[in-house]
Amino acid sequence: MKWLAAKTFLKKAWAWTKAHWWAPILFLLGVVGFLLFVVTKNSAFLAAVMDAAEGSRESYKKEVDLLNETHKKEAEEKNKILEEYNKNLKAVEEEYAKRNESLDSSKKKELKKLVEEGYNDPDT
Repeated sequence: MKWLAAKTFLKKAWAWTKAHWWAPILFLLGVVGFLLFVVTKNSAFLAAVMDAAEGSRESYKKEVDLLNETHKKEAEEKNKILEEYNKNLKAVEEEYAKRNESLDSSKKKELKKLVEEGYNDPDT
């Protein structure tokens, strides 16, 4: 029986809210305004909130700078690998040209793989 009464009350409350939608919004705006007034009245709390926001902003900026720097290093390394590959490819093609042979795509892929694997290896 209590469930039926609660269900009926909630339906009536929803119907009232749909008809008078501006009243709950006005009430919530009043509560938010009051809370902002109370918070800004206490400047120590507001200063702490602002410091936390500034710290968060600085942390975000550091993280973005680190990501940009990492991306730049990765791009430079990729370009170095590509230059090394092109240099080796040209040398191999010249060697094959001296022997009057052509370099097929499978050998080019193998050369690219060797350059990528051996780029950071000091023994190769």
